[in-house]
Amino acid sequence: MHRLGIDARKISDYGIGSYIQGLLGELARIDPPESVTLLIGSESRHELPELPETWRIVEVDAPGYSVKEQAAVLLAALRMRVDVLHVPHYVLPWLLPRRMVVTVHDIIHVLFPEFMPTSLGFAYARLSIRAAVKRARRIVTVSQTTADDLRRLFGASEDRLRVIPPGVQAEYLASPDRSRDEALLGGLGVSRPYLLHVGNHKPHKNAEGLLKAYQLLANDRRDSVPPLYMVGGFPPDGELARRAQAMGLAGKVRCLGHVERAELAALFRGANAFIYPTLYEGFGLPVLEAMACGVPVVAGDIQAVREVAGDAVLRVNPRDIVELAGAVRRLLGHAELRHELQARGRARAREYSWARAAEATLAVYRSVLEGA
Repeated sequence: MHRLGIDARKISDYGIGSYIQGLLGELARIDPPESVTLLIGSESRHELPELPETWRIVEVDAPGYSVKEQAAVLLAALRMRVDVLHVPHYVLPWLLPRRMVVTVHDIIHVLFPEFMPTSLGFAYARLSIRAAVKRARRIVTVSQTTADDLRRLFGASEDRLRVIPPGVQAEYLASPDRSRDEALLGGLGVSRPYLLHVGNHKPHKNAEGLLKAYQLLANDRRDSVPPLYMVGGFPPDGELARRAQAMGLAGKVRCLGHVERAELAALFRGANAFIYPTLYEGFGLPVLEAMACGVPVVAGDIQAVREVAGDAVLRVNPRDIVELAGAVRRLLGHAELRHELQARGRARAREYSWARAAEATLAVYRSVLEGA
């Protein structure tokens, strides 16, 4: 009996966590390999979707990007006698004498080393990606953008690369329950109209650029520009909140921090526009989620956004705050444009299916299990 192991320890993370939840949920629904073992942190077990009774769950408590992680995952995989281990991020157990599949979402840690805590962290990221490219039998990427980056910077071979875009969680594609959405927004202290951004304060997300562009809007249309809500890695008492206050935007910009998925879906659906002036993405999941929820999107004109969203969003030079402010102003002032982008966005988002992603990933597992 072949044994498949999946490292699900990052299920609580936003982007990778959504990927793990979506993949596991669909793999459990279709025809998975005969035996599956999940590695999970003890504090994250509650986030697992409903799984078959035959699947085994092994707790592995080890911090990410650490020496302890290398030892703990290695020992767990050996103890559970897995034949193939799928690691849905780029840190493989380097010494594991088993076949492995890796999913690489992006190489942001290499392209933007300035937000790594130390130079040692940057070196570990480069070493880990290089080891993943060398050791894994198959390298799954969520976009052609990331596949191109791995070929260009790490020499990844074409025959081992597989581009498998993720799907959209059902929560974002569901028809809205307006009374429930209003209750969720009310619980967050949010009232319409408003603009929305989801992300964090890492340099490539360009939150500072967004604040500067919003300041231009606020100065031009102080009485009519909707407030801006910042969701994700923006705590109410955090650095960006203090920065907004220093810029005179305390009454206009509000940082909500992390919210539950149902709350995020309600925030998407209630927004007049979603603004995402990112400088780099491996995929750009918030853009896809926003489109699924029917909110018009202004996003950075970068390779991943062009690949994922096409003409379903209003793309701008993310480094040009005047252009960014002008695009938001144009969107707010033209109902026809908003409706057009809403329709395009919904249609585009429906093309991203977790069923297709899981079937393609299952085919990768089978090819590796069969030694192809």
